[in-house]
Amino acid sequence: MKVATQTSPAVTTASHSAHFSPLARKPRSAAHIRLFENAVKPDTIDDDIDTVIDYPETPAGRKAYMSSKTGRPVTEFQYRVYDLCKQVPRGHFTTYKAMADHMGSGSRAVGNALAKNPFCPLPIPCHRVLTSDYYIGGFSGDKKSKIFWKKAKLEKEGLRFDDSGFVDAGMQGARFFNSFK
Repeated sequence: MKVATQTSPAVTTASHSAHFSPLARKPRSAAHIRLFENAVKPDTIDDDIDTVIDYPETPAGRKAYMSSKTGRPVTEFQYRVYDLCKQVPRGHFTTYKAMADHMGSGSRAVGNALAKNPFCPLPIPCHRVLTSDYYIGGFSGDKKSKIFWKKAKLEKEGLRFDDSGFVDAGMQGARFFNSFK
């Protein structure tokens, strides 16, 4: 007679997954390298990391807020993403995947919410969120030119990048943030 055993699902949250070990070496995506090589550097770089936009904290304030970026109300999911992103300290970075795993969501959903972030650069520093291989990624929904804005903001906060748009290998472990509450 065969006895059925019950197993619990594997824990893959950002704080428990080996994927998010600060010592884990990230493979570099050839597609990301090509994106960075083909990006067009704009004439003007926005490296502002100090401007603070009013962020509604109360349920009533959040319900009444209309996004200046989309002309629509900010969704409950977007606020959850923004509240999580708000925790990433200056001079550090996280990944779309780390945020998604913490929320029990998908990386693309997190990225889509951050692309619509009307509270940048502060208090919602979406420029501090990178791809899971530590590539600069898109910024404000753009992967062709505004990545230079994102890179400039992060460099102003003390991060360094290689010539292909990846966080400097020496900073990956020390500056990766995944201690979400």
